[in-house]
Amino acid sequence: MNSLYCYLSVFTENISLPPSSELKLDILNPSYRLNLLSFSVNKNDSGDPTAYVVLALFLAASVALLLYSLRERTKSNRILQNGAHLRNDVLTKITHEFRTPLTIILGLSKQLREQKDLSGNNTLTYLTAIERQGRTLSDLVNQLLDMTNLHTTDDSVEWKTGNVVSFIEMIYETHSIYARQQGIELQFFSEEVEIETDFAPTYLQKILQNLLSNAIKYSEAGSKINIMLARSKKVPRKIILKVIDQGKGIKKEDLPHIFELFYKSPDSDSQTSRGIGLTLTKQLVEILNGTIRVESNEGKGSEFTVELPVRRNEKKLYPYWIPNKKNHLPIPPKNQSSLKEELFTVRPIDNDPRTAILLAEDNKDIAIYTRSIFSENRYNIIYCHDGVEALNLANEHLPDIVITDVIMPKKDGLELCREIKNSPLLSHIPVVIISAKNEEQDYIEGLKCGADAYIKKPFQAEEILVLVENLLKSRNLLKDKYHRTVIKDEKGEFNDNVNAVFLRHVTDIIYREMKNPDFSSKKLAQELAISVSQLNKKLNVTTGYPASTYILQVKLSFAKKILASQHKTIGEVAAECGVYDVNYFSRVFKKMTGVTPSQYKRLPVNL
Repeated sequence: MNSLYCYLSVFTENISLPPSSELKLDILNPSYRLNLLSFSVNKNDSGDPTAYVVLALFLAASVALLLYSLRERTKSNRILQNGAHLRNDVLTKITHEFRTPLTIILGLSKQLREQKDLSGNNTLTYLTAIERQGRTLSDLVNQLLDMTNLHTTDDSVEWKTGNVVSFIEMIYETHSIYARQQGIELQFFSEEVEIETDFAPTYLQKILQNLLSNAIKYSEAGSKINIMLARSKKVPRKIILKVIDQGKGIKKEDLPHIFELFYKSPDSDSQTSRGIGLTLTKQLVEILNGTIRVESNEGKGSEFTVELPVRRNEKKLYPYWIPNKKNHLPIPPKNQSSLKEELFTVRPIDNDPRTAILLAEDNKDIAIYTRSIFSENRYNIIYCHDGVEALNLANEHLPDIVITDVIMPKKDGLELCREIKNSPLLSHIPVVIISAKNEEQDYIEGLKCGADAYIKKPFQAEEILVLVENLLKSRNLLKDKYHRTVIKDEKGEFNDNVNAVFLRHVTDIIYREMKNPDFSSKKLAQELAISVSQLNKKLNVTTGYPASTYILQVKLSFAKKILASQHKTIGEVAAECGVYDVNYFSRVFKKMTGVTPSQYKRLPVNL
């Protein structure tokens, strides 16, 4: 019945209602309208007020019923909206988890298809990275299925009876091999050799596997991870399992959310979240009637503690768990220790004509993908995985451009960018920041640090390639402007620029040593407290000349001023410039200006 109608007919001698008059209340109609059809009151009559009271009560009850119905409808709509929002939020987070692996897989697949001259080693490296990212997607799908099965099936847990110490030791042995491949020492300690209990091997395996995988993932080479097993001192019928690492640790504000599905720290630069693993782990622990908690200090490591009951079901005997080779977990594939040697340059060759790009990225697969974008014939990629190493390599080799991630070990990308731009030696180098932090504030913060460009992950190959080429072209155009500003002493927009200040400082030193015939690029480098190689690269990118040529340029510029304004012999002018071989001075002067010193002196308007 679509509508509920309530009728009220009131007849008194003071209230006249035509027979057709009725009060109509449509309660369930979506518009909730209260229609009063043909209602009239004889204002001149005076009668019993009871009718008014009855009418007022009826109207009050009707309004209350309407408000209640409206509130229930609103509550129902809110629940539906929250459900839709939750679904959309989960789907959005799942999309983010898939995006980075898919970007790498599709990008490397495209490079394999298009680059016909790839070496066998490079092809193998690309294929291994694709396989690694495919495995990441497979693990994600499997965990999603595990989560679904926990909520949608009533299948009983597969229990076994056995020595839980031996079971955990078996898992430890498998992961210790993988940990050693990463340069991490994994240790197992148990107070007892045997703890006989009922346990769920599949669930306990997934719990420990997730905790150990996270511990290895967030630990540095050279650190330790400890697995500790003991009975609870307070409740002997419980066992306590701890996984303690010396890794990055977890921020205090992130700890309350660490077991949330797809939780991602607001300060994280990773495109992906912490995923499903910890959420699944917590639910598995709770199914086993246990508890899990975490303690962590940022920069010092984390400690996950799992408490599980020691139980024996007297009414039902479970199969006895016996360790065998089939119980062992598959060992993850060994990471390529020769990553740098195969794809990247650690020590660039002097006078390498290729453009040098310093790539600072702690995700190896993203580094491989980035390397694949740039042709080996045109670009020499110098790779490092942390900010401190990046700054050292930048100071040592003065690359043509720097591409950096934001979140890295030891020194983040923003601090790296800031130090490069504040360094007189490195300030000319363009810096491109690549980040998964996509908020407008993150973009502004990157630009404030001096970044020349800010690219959001995941990025397209064409996007970063075109950007790098444009930045390099812009730097080449600036060379001539810097040269005119300093050598010709022109006033311009670069007077307060860090590069112009550096060039003026260099030029001032050359002018101070103008008459010194033994002054060389080596002594200039000593004055600046840098190596000759660094000086040559710095001057090359800012003026287009190596140090020795730039010194000569300054000397000849000074010689032209003397020839144009003073009546001195060619020999005297050469001596003023620290050159005592007049013939050599004349040859160099003509080579640089196109005329001899004598011809230049006779010109009506000196060049």
